[in-house]
Amino acid sequence: MRGANVSLLLLIITALVGCETYTPLPLPVRPDLASSTTTLSVPVTAFDTPGIHVTRINLAQPLDASAVAALAVLNNPALIATRAQHGVAAAQSYAAGLLPWPQIMLGASRPSPASVGLHNGWSLALGEDFAALLQHADAEAAAHADETRVRLDMVWDEWQVAQQARLLYAAIEDDAAQLKALHPLLDLYAERARSSRTAAIAGTLPRATVTAAEAAYSVLLAHADSLQTQREKNLAALTGLLGLAPHTTLRLALNDHPNAVDTAALRVALAALPNRRPDLMAFAAGYRSADARLRQAVLAQFPLIGVSLNRKRDTEGVMSNGLSLTLNLPFLNGTRGQIAVARATRRFLRAAYQARLDSAVIEVSALGDEVQRLSASLARVQRAAQALSSFNDAVPGTVPFDALEAYATQRMQMADAIERLRHALDETSIALETLLGMPIGSGHNLQATPT
Repeated sequence: MRGANVSLLLLIITALVGCETYTPLPLPVRPDLASSTTTLSVPVTAFDTPGIHVTRINLAQPLDASAVAALAVLNNPALIATRAQHGVAAAQSYAAGLLPWPQIMLGASRPSPASVGLHNGWSLALGEDFAALLQHADAEAAAHADETRVRLDMVWDEWQVAQQARLLYAAIEDDAAQLKALHPLLDLYAERARSSRTAAIAGTLPRATVTAAEAAYSVLLAHADSLQTQREKNLAALTGLLGLAPHTTLRLALNDHPNAVDTAALRVALAALPNRRPDLMAFAAGYRSADARLRQAVLAQFPLIGVSLNRKRDTEGVMSNGLSLTLNLPFLNGTRGQIAVARATRRFLRAAYQARLDSAVIEVSALGDEVQRLSASLARVQRAAQALSSFNDAVPGTVPFDALEAYATQRMQMADAIERLRHALDETSIALETLLGMPIGSGHNLQATPT
């Protein structure tokens, strides 16, 4: 009995040595938002996100679209939570890789005090579930595939955030360009209203004319205010996307446009879509997980076997060794229900993958055609604008206001049309890159490092 006690003590000590400990992790009580772009997280690292590789970002300089996309991937609060979810999947994958623990069973018996010539009895048994060992490889494969799926879903979320940042950057760039095109006409109308008021005071111009000039200036000023409001709204959205506190100053270069679409590159990108777009790869990993779980369910329908070795001493002092088997016979139920669910899940994932792949091909084709149309329209308007700009700028006071107004309005409308086409082209190109899972043209290499 003393030997059994020593063995039991050693087993308990060994088990305790391998145990994890509990550490509290309290919830935060305040926001964790950066107060400046210079305090953003900028590790020197490679990204799994498509089109975001390693280069340098100078946070002291105005940020271009590529830098904004990289910083959004690094610092977006929702993505930080998504990465924590990947940690859960990694822990589950680790747990699935552990072999099932053997079972140790101890027993003791003590004869009644009235008994004579008897001893204290004890028993020691070591058992293992061989069915769990048989299913272990498929369970581990399913967990690894689930971890891969979660990681690829995370990469797809990162890509969506990066592209959302680029869309906001393009919108801010469009707002700034429209404001710039509006300023000459706004200055002209302001000068017209001022000179009208002066003439009215001198008695050389009717008051109705002054009212009309001021009303026209007010309408144009309201349009400028609307553009500025939209710009501030887009800046606030981009600031939040980067994990910055509200009203943080964000300096943007506003000189970056997506690369032009190459038809040949588009065909190559479509052919490689299943092996490049993270969400499709995540679907494929989910399908592999479902397939492994189906195999696991099929294996589980066979008789489950448990084996244990035991040694014991009865109260008469007789020592004995034994072997016991435990069979779970699935004659009435088994795992037929689990097999049906696993098979239906695999079939659903296959159909969903096919549907998403088909949808991507259709949408990419349509967006590719739209990019070509927008590019042709932009080229035509730019040629017309160049012809208009060849005239010498008229100087206020040397020609009638109506002629100046018509000329300035035409130039403003032309510049506005160019910027709207360019913005539509940027949005369509970014949408196309999003569907393809990476930039079509030469991608930027990003390595986020502080100055």
